[in-house]
Amino acid sequence: MMHLLLVRQPIFNRWKRVVGYEVLFHSIDDEQNSFVDREQASRWVMDAHLHLFRPMRLTSGKTAFVPVPRSVVVQELVTVLPPSQTVLEVEVDESDDELVSVCFRLKVTGYPIAVKGFLPWAPVRPLVAIANILKVDFAKVTGSERSKAVSVYATPTRKMLAENLMTSEDFNEAERLGYDYFQGEFFCKPETVSAKALTSHQFTYLRVMQILSDQSFEFDKVEQVIKTDPSLSFKLLRYINSAAIGVRHKISSLRQALVLLGERLLRRWLLIAVTTLLLEKKPQEIIVTALIRGHMCEQIAATLGLPSDPDPFLVGLFSVLDALVDQPLTEILKEMPLSSEIKDALLKMPTPLGLIYSLVQAYEMADWANVNAVAEQLKLPRTQLTVFYERSVRWADHLLSREGASLMV
Repeated sequence: MMHLLLVRQPIFNRWKRVVGYEVLFHSIDDEQNSFVDREQASRWVMDAHLHLFRPMRLTSGKTAFVPVPRSVVVQELVTVLPPSQTVLEVEVDESDDELVSVCFRLKVTGYPIAVKGFLPWAPVRPLVAIANILKVDFAKVTGSERSKAVSVYATPTRKMLAENLMTSEDFNEAERLGYDYFQGEFFCKPETVSAKALTSHQFTYLRVMQILSDQSFEFDKVEQVIKTDPSLSFKLLRYINSAAIGVRHKISSLRQALVLLGERLLRRWLLIAVTTLLLEKKPQEIIVTALIRGHMCEQIAATLGLPSDPDPFLVGLFSVLDALVDQPLTEILKEMPLSSEIKDALLKMPTPLGLIYSLVQAYEMADWANVNAVAEQLKLPRTQLTVFYERSVRWADHLLSREGASLMV
């Protein structure tokens, strides 16, 4: 029995807004307990694309960048994908006359073509000439060659995409050199890792997180902290009076709002609202990533029968704190009296929660070898991971959609 593992990775413009997602996939053969080759995985994606996995849903309606091997392109199996929402990614190393001819025909019919593995010092191939997007891997292309790629090959109709950007410094360099699109882990990393003092707002929001992550819950403490921040108070009252809650009479008291929500919903809402407020000028994709991680950790923990206290969701949500406040995670954890289980998990210790978080991160990075290894350690069927991931994406999208906008605004 074949099963697909699917994951999306964001692609940003120079304003750090998501313009699309690269959809990465791998196929596993449960009977042989092994991964199958890339071509067979691609065929499965093409076959199941519109009916089973619906990657347009996986990409939240944004453009899907889909890597496809030569054989799948030349047989034109890719035509099951909608051209208005798809970019076809082909490898430069697979270039030959037949591939170029088919890609040109697909381009004429409306499919943008992106070329992966482009190297500015290599001989120019016909595939490069017809490309709409050239992907430059910053892990392989260094120094002046990064600049050369843009100055020589960028045109008004051919955009340059810098991938494997691991730090904010990588992004800043690529943006300065004139790249159009950006991909990598940089958006979830601190811009400057330092011991700088927290702002008053950051301190307030981290204080709320401290209170909410404590096993004991005191409404008085929560109310006092919320009162110190008008933005948080406004968000809470707006949410409690929204259609999402459905109260009959307008609520204007913070205490009423707190009691009406109840401990469980209040904890979850405040944690998400505070994380959103910490974004400030950061890419919104940080909160999307945190929500997906948290919900996926929650589902895996429940499947394994782990207790809900400490809350596995907190591991995913707190995993982006370093990027939100631009401080080392180890320093933040010293200041926050979290349970040892949560702290150990965030530091990727080999505890049950730590292994779950490691698995979620490996899945997010499409590190399929580690996904396989950690899933085996946890005795978790890998076939469930795509289901968990797709559910988490839909859940995060719902919270950030118009239906859930009152929770965030």
